[in-house]
Order: sequence, then structure tokens, then C-alpha cells
Amino acid sequence: MKKIYLIALLTFIQISAFGIQKVDSLKYELFKHEQEDTIKVDLLNNLGYEYWIINPVESIIYGQQAKALAQILNDSSGLAFSNRVIGVAHWARGSYDRGLEYLLEGLSLYTRLDDKLGRANCLMNIGLIYSDRSDNKSATEYFFEALKLFEEEGAENRSATTYVKLATIFISERKFSAAIDFLERAMNIHGADSFVYGMSEVLNRYGLLNIAMEQYDSANFYLESSLEVSKEIEDIDGVTKNHIDLAEVALRTGNYSEAEQLLQEGLVYARKIHSHKWLKEIYKGLQQIARRNGDLEKAIEFYDQYTLEKDSIFNEETLKNLTKLEAELATAEQRRQLVAKEKEILILEKEYELQRIRLIILVIIVLAVLITSLLIVRNRRLIAEKKEEKAKEEADKIKRDLESKNRELVSYTVNFVQKNQLFEELTNSIGDLKKKSKDNAKELTSMERTIRRHLQIDRDWEDFKLRFENLHTGFFDKLLAHESGLTGNDLKLCALVKMNFNIKEIADMIGISTESVKTARYRLKKKLNLESDISINDFLNTVE
Repeated sequence: MKKIYLIALLTFIQISAFGIQKVDSLKYELFKHEQEDTIKVDLLNNLGYEYWIINPVESIIYGQQAKALAQILNDSSGLAFSNRVIGVAHWARGSYDRGLEYLLEGLSLYTRLDDKLGRANCLMNIGLIYSDRSDNKSATEYFFEALKLFEEEGAENRSATTYVKLATIFISERKFSAAIDFLERAMNIHGADSFVYGMSEVLNRYGLLNIAMEQYDSANFYLESSLEVSKEIEDIDGVTKNHIDLAEVALRTGNYSEAEQLLQEGLVYARKIHSHKWLKEIYKGLQQIARRNGDLEKAIEFYDQYTLEKDSIFNEETLKNLTKLEAELATAEQRRQLVAKEKEILILEKEYELQRIRLIILVIIVLAVLITSLLIVRNRRLIAEKKEEKAKEEADKIKRDLESKNRELVSYTVNFVQKNQLFEELTNSIGDLKKKSKDNAKELTSMERTIRRHLQIDRDWEDFKLRFENLHTGFFDKLLAHESGLTGNDLKLCALVKMNFNIKEIADMIGISTESVKTARYRLKKKLNLESDISINDFLNTVE
């Protein structure tokens, strides 16, 4: 049954060829693509990803080239992927600290991008480093965290790969039922997806499971099956690992010569991919075999080589590649600086343009404010002029009304004076007639009484006072406020003086002599406490 399954798998590999030409195809696409853009970043990253199982050093070189270009282009997605490629390649070579450094940077970038699938892949790769360091607790935590994200994103193929990694830990912890469960799940998914690399990995873990369960025949079958598949798909990392695992079976069954042969074959592949991790394992195994065989000289030689591999990661060819890489990175850095300078110039030009636009807008705003202000001032001036004109018109009207009332009052007063003068003259004439003739004395006396009856000065003055106060509102109240001891005759005199009547006219109005008027004016000035240089007329003109 096992052999039938293997034959079917190998037949499928020959038919599908598992995309062996994928690396060559990517190289051809990279050769044709001349632009320094994100497409080139993706091509470099994909080449680096495909190369990690073939040659991790080449994987690092392609990853570093992708990273340098992604930094120039500010391609966050490409930068995250390049860190993952480089990190996995360092893990494959056994450079765990370097690998962890790049994978953590990739994880941070994927988190900022909110790329769950990218985060999950980095978490799973970080778990591999902890697993190789035998920190099963940390490794398990990372694997389960990655598995949760894979399942949320519906990435069954990546979930299956994580099942295999968890199964590896369960095998080391001798949790065989859990390991079998996870391996069966992974094989079902990889089989349905025709993912040959994944199926090869599952076969290898079945081999490790059977080693742990001391079922060495089954272990050999699965490991040899995995080895054949790895060779068919050119998975040099997988080929090397299967040689080491098969050597472990040979050692456990006491077949040291076979174990040594397998390790020597694995050594060739390990050197081919410059895998520091596998070289250490192989030299350690060869040292153990030499010691068991009693060949201490070889044991020391292998130990020295083990130590040398432990302390030295890169050989001469690797250093040559790294020198080339450093030159490429230096050129890329110069390009990056040039691009950064061009961007800086562009930003400055944009800032200058923005400042120019801001200045234009500011000038427009200032002009608008000035025009608006001028319009407001002009409008207010027009309103003020209209108000002033209206006030002037109202003042003129009031003045006209006042002049009209003043003329009316003067006219009334003049009529009043003339009437009194007439009555006084008539009275005097009647008196003269009475003296000259006694015949009509009775009739003349009756006429005199009639005239005297019409000379009702007090009543006329009350009428005058009302008319005067209508023209000069509050005049009398203000005088009394100035001097409360003023009499009614004093107020009459003040009103007539205010109207600019002369002494003779005043004497006629109040029925006294001019001398009496002069005396009244003098007494009035004293009552008002006026200085000698201030006339009554001037004072009364100030009372409004």
C-alpha cells in the first residue's frame, strides 16, 4: 500500500513537474524587466522565496536586492516580504539570530499593513526558529497564533504547513496521537491541492514519527519516499535533511557504515546550499561514528570541522557573493539618496508653489477686505449724510416753526400793546372831554367804565404767558430754579426783555412809566445776582 502510494506520488510529480522551471521562468522575467519598480521588487522576492530550499545564500542575495529597491520606492508590502525571505533563508542556514531579526521586522511591517496572511507567515517562520532551538513552548505559541490567522483567512494550504510544524513538536514530546492527527490533516489538504513539497514534508515527519516509535522499517520507507520526492522537485534542503534522518535510522539499527555513507552524501548537498545548520548536524554525526569506530583522529578532524562550521557561516564563494551584494546595495543606496533628493526638490517646489498660491489668496483677501471696508465706509458716509440732511431738514423745520411761533407771539404782543395804548389814549381823550364839557359827562363816564372794563391786563398776561411758554418751554421754571424769589411782575419783565422789547414798549404793556421799568430792571438784576458787566438781556438769552 505504501509503495503504491509512493508510485502514484512520483507519477504525479513527473506529470506536473511541480513547476521545476519556475525559477528559470522568474529569472527570465527579471532579465526582461528593465524598470526599477514594484514589479521588479516582486520578481526579486519571489526568486528569493523559491531559492531558499535550493540555495539559501542566493535567497538572501535576491531578498536583499528586493529590500533595497523596496526602500527606494517606499514599497511597504515588498519590504515586508523581502524581510520574510531573508529571515527564512537565514533560518535555513542556521543563522537564527539574524533570521529572527528580519522576521520580526517583517512581522511589524505586515501588522502596520493589516496584512493577516503576511503576519501569519512570519509568525509561523518565527516558530520554526524557536523549534530548532528546542524552545517548544514558544514555538507552539507562535504556530497556534499563525494557525488561527490562516484559518481566519481561509488559507488551507498554509494551515496544513503549520500542522506539519506542530506535528514535529508533538513528535519530539512523544505526543504521537496528536502528531498523527495533524499529519493526516496536512496530507489530506496537500493531496487535494497537489502541493508536492508539502506532501514530501509530511512523508519526512512520518519518518521521524516512526523513528520516535522505534518502527525503523516504516521510518526508512517514509524517509526514502520523502528523499525521492525532494530530489524530483530539486528541494536540496529537503534532500539534505532526509539524508541526515536516514543516517539516524542507520545509527539506531547499528549500521554505522550506511550511516556514514548517508552523512557523506548529505554533506555534499549541505555544502551546495551552504547550510550552516545541516553542516553542523552532519559533522556532529560523523564525529560520533568515528568515535564508535575508534578512529579518534577522524573524530578530532570532524570535531574541528564542526567547530569551524559553527564559527564560520560563509565560505569563499559566499564572501564573493556578499561583496557583489554590498556593491549592489551601495549603488542602490546612492539611487535611493538621489531619489530622496529629487523628492526633496519636488517637495520644495510644491511648497514654493503653495506659498505663491497662499500669497495670491492673501492678496485677494486683503483686496476684498479693503474694497468691502471702502464700501462699508462709503455706505456709512452716505447714511450719515442722509441722516445729517434729514436732521438739517428737521432743524430747519423746527427753526421755521419757532420763527413762525415767535412772529405770532410778537404779533400778538404788538397787538396787545397797540390795544392797550389805544384804550389808554381813549381814556385820556374822554378825561379831557369831561373837563371841557359837562353836558355829556354821564355818557363819557359810561364810556370810560367800558374801556376800563376791557383793560384786563392780568387776563391778557395769562394768555401771553401760555403762548410764550409754548415757544420757550421751561423758561419760567428755569428762572425760578435760578432764583425762587422772583415775583409775577419779575417774570413778566423777564419775558418781555427776552423778546427784545424796549423800555417804552414794556412800559406800555404793563401800564407803568418808563422810569418804573428802569427801576424794575435794576431791581431784577440785583435779584438775579448778576455781575455789573453782565446785562439782563445777555443773561436771559442764555436761558432756554
